[in-house]
Amino acid sequence: MPDATDRFRVRYRAGISRHYHGLMHGVFVLAYGAAWIGFFVSQVNSLRSWEWLAIAVGLVLFNLGEYGVHRGLGHRKHALGTLFYKRHTGDHHSFFVMDRMPFESLRDWRVVLFPAWLIVLFSLLALAIWALLSLWNANVAALLSATLLGGYLLYEVMHLCEHLPDQHPITRLPGIAHMRHLHALHHRRDLMTTRNFNLVFPLTDWLLGTLHWEPMPRKDQ
Repeated sequence: MPDATDRFRVRYRAGISRHYHGLMHGVFVLAYGAAWIGFFVSQVNSLRSWEWLAIAVGLVLFNLGEYGVHRGLGHRKHALGTLFYKRHTGDHHSFFVMDRMPFESLRDWRVVLFPAWLIVLFSLLALAIWALLSLWNANVAALLSATLLGGYLLYEVMHLCEHLPDQHPITRLPGIAHMRHLHALHHRRDLMTTRNFNLVFPLTDWLLGTLHWEPMPRKDQ
């Protein structure tokens, strides 16, 4: 008899539009985001050494934001975040559990990637940040906005890597293998609301004491 995960996967896949194509979804997000990053980078002119710090600030801000949105909206019910909560806790964590992490087809990317419209919304946020900060320093504004969008794309890529089939060669890369294991632990029912909310790099998890590590299982077990 199919278990709860199998039953959910059957229902979820049945609800995916026949027009959906995971690769097109991923390519659109990457191409659209990269185009905006290119625009912001093109605005940089006569860069001074201290302005490079905008990239570090952007990476830290994105890490904090990733953690806050994941923990605060993805795993806690709020009136303004109902759709996000349903898609994340309701769908993503029902489709993938700790011992069933890999996607099985490109159509499963529907439950891994954010909706395509979200990169458009995020780019508008980055554009607003650029326009506002440009009143103070155009280079800082451009680098910060480009870094925030780059963080979004990196999140999407890393999340896909964390749900790759186990035999894929990318999964053996040290940094990716480490984050795959942390993310698998996050998908454990007793940990998903309290531990391992960072998907790209566990900085905020470490700072706030929500990082949880257990030894990786041996391949021969």
